[in-house]
Parts: sequence; C-alpha cells; structure tokens
Amino acid sequence: MRSSIECIPCNMSSLIRILKKANVSPEAQQKAVKRFMERLLSLDSFDLTPVHMGHEIRCVISELFGEVDLYREMKDSANELLLSLYDDLKAEVLKSSNPIETALRFSVAGNIIDFAPGHEINVMRTLKESIKTGFAVNDLDKLLADLEKAKSILVIGDNCGEAVLDKLFLELLDIPVKYFAVRSAPVLNDVTIREARLIGIEEVATVIESGTNAPGTLLDRITPKFKDILYSSDVVISKGQGNFESLSDLDREIYFLLMAKCDVVSGYIGVEKGSFIALKGGKR
Repeated sequence: MRSSIECIPCNMSSLIRILKKANVSPEAQQKAVKRFMERLLSLDSFDLTPVHMGHEIRCVISELFGEVDLYREMKDSANELLLSLYDDLKAEVLKSSNPIETALRFSVAGNIIDFAPGHEINVMRTLKESIKTGFAVNDLDKLLADLEKAKSILVIGDNCGEAVLDKLFLELLDIPVKYFAVRSAPVLNDVTIREARLIGIEEVATVIESGTNAPGTLLDRITPKFKDILYSSDVVISKGQGNFESLSDLDREIYFLLMAKCDVVSGYIGVEKGSFIALKGGKR
C-alpha cells in the first residue's frame, strides 16, 4: 500500500513520542523534527509505503543520537511478562478444540496488549477475551488448510511480547522447516535477533534477519537469504500492521495477521479501526 497525506502527521507524532521517551533537550527535539521534515521534503515522491516514512524517522534518530535501542527495557518487560504466562497459555491452547487456531488467535491478540509490568492477570484476561473477538476479515480456515499440507513456513515477526505468542504457535506446528524473521536493528518495540534468542524462538524455528531496520519489511532492503526464504516457503505469515503496509503488494500469496490500528490501514482494507484481520493477500 502507498502512503496517504495522513501518514505525515502520524509519523511526526511518532517521532515526538520517541524524542520524549529519549528525554532529550527541547533544542534536540526541534533539531530532530526539522531534520525529519527536511528528509521528507527531499523525497522525490510520496509514492512510498508508510513504512518508508517510518524508516526516515529511524534515520533521523540514528544520525542525531547514534545507534540506540530506546525501547529495550519495554521490550524485555513485555517478553518476560509473556514468558511468565507461557505454560498457562500453552495449557489453554492444548485444551481447546483446535489448538493451532487458538494459538493463532493468541498470536494476533498479543498485538493489542499494554505490557506494563505488574499486570499479568489483566494480560491473561485480555488475551482470553480477545481470542473470542470476531475477525473483520477471516481467512483463518484457508490458512489452517494450507498449514496442514505445508512443508515449510516463514513467520515475519512484529512486536516483542507478541513474539512470545508466535513462539507458542511455531512450537505446536508439525512442519519440518520453520523460519521466524526479525528486524536487523532496533526499531521501536519490534523484535530483533537479540530478543528472539532471549525468548527461545531458536528452540522451535530458525531465526533469520530480514535485512531491514524499519518498522516493517522493505523489499528494496531485504537480504538475498531472506528473499529466497520469502519466495520459497510454502506458507508465509506476516504479523502486524507495519509488515502489512510494506508487503501488501507482494507478488506471492501471503497471510496477514494484524489489528488495523489506524484510519489509513482500516480504510485500505475496508474495515473499522481496531478490527482483527486474517487476510490471505499478495499477488501471483
């Protein structure tokens, strides 16, 4: 999908939130905002994915403050919280009538949780309630059918915390070859190879880096290895809105599991904001 004019103030707000989190001076904040506007004005066209704009933010932060992981503490807290619930969540999944589908629903629901420390009971309750929520677009039956005959799968990860639920899903899959893709550098609260190793995804799948350091998967920046796996895997699952924004025009079948968190994406899909999506997309 392509950026809308609405993506500009949204990305500006995102930059301001990051700057406040970094606790930098007002002067540094103004410099970063000015640099971001300069980078946007230097673009030949806005005919880019929203993730390309998000990548411009990361470039500004990197230029001004170096390679910092501002969300490391938040990511670790989210992962630790979900890991503490892992056995209970697994028990819930295994006692359900369709464990794979339930694990998938948990995986999608994980994207909406506020992973503040000390709210373990609320998280469990929210996850249980969320998996009962209907999907505005529901291609889960198609995905489950494809999983039954698949010999290989690639899951493109999104946020930390949510990634623990991806691990649970991958653990239950009886598929010989399983890959889990991560960002190649810290960006927001997205999972990198560091967090994937800490939560033990390597125990259930081969972890690979996509090659991108943006809040999505930019096809013009992926590694040759990731590209080969992307196009050769029997089933590809894309997690989260950022990956959807950057892969919705992919020239192969791909399943998108996400919550539509903004007006632009919800309008593009044709659903209400806040809807759960399980969409078989891509282009042949």
